Amino acid sequence: MPDFLFDTSETLRDFDTIEGRRLLHEFYHERRMKNMFTSKTLLECWKLCRVGTELALSDGRRVRFETSLGLKEGTRVFLEEIAGVYYYNFVQGLVYFGAMLVLVGVALHLSGYDLWYALAGLAIEAVFLLMFSVLTAYSRSEEPTTSAAAFGLSETLISSINSSIREMTNSVSDLFRLISQTDIRQDVLLTRLTENIAKLNAENARKFADKLDQTNGILREQIEVSRTQMQSLMKQQEQTLQQTRRMLSLIDRKAGEDA
Repeated sequence: MPDFLFDTSETLRDFDTIEGRRLLHEFYHERRMKNMFTSKTLLECWKLCRVGTELALSDGRRVRFETSLGLKEGTRVFLEEIAGVYYYNFVQGLVYFGAMLVLVGVALHLSGYDLWYALAGLAIEAVFLLMFSVLTAYSRSEEPTTSAAAFGLSETLISSINSSIREMTNSVSDLFRLISQTDIRQDVLLTRLTENIAKLNAENARKFADKLDQTNGILREQIEVSRTQMQSLMKQQEQTLQQTRRMLSLIDRKAGEDA
């Protein structure tokens, strides 16, 4: 039997068609079951969206595409159909996890740890918010004929996104407010510490001056006492010398009379 009877391939324009997007979902589920790591599946889907011109499925179907989408359009289709559909909730959970890291970092900073803990949590949260904003920007755009249920789901999703953004904004605002309050408290404590040190130095200087005055007074008293004692001793010695001179004079007179 000729081989062309078993050829089940079909040709599509590219992955940006309705059928192409449906096949992309089938390819994702097949690779997700075979691959151990999710990152490998995502890389394969992204590569297929960018440069893929042929697709073979496990049921034997083979699809050829007339053109590849390229980097820009392929990335857009990948974000809309794969990342935005299957990983939107995961990235949203990362945003909440980042908010928790911000709060923990602020708590550590307020408890005395370095400011880098709070800044690191804020940087991680910024990365998660960037991922979330990209997924939101490339989320599926609804057609004008969207049903009421789908419209309600979109409104709920938008409300959830706005609520998440408000919570993140409030968390960041609280972080900066706490940091500013901490800086003000540190300035107040530093001012009080400087004033206390100045008062302590003035008090110590005054006490030292009082002790120095007391010591000088005691020294003056001792010097005065010593001077008085010296004068008294000199007077006693002078009196003793006069008495000795008198005795010698009497002795001389008596010796002259005897002679």
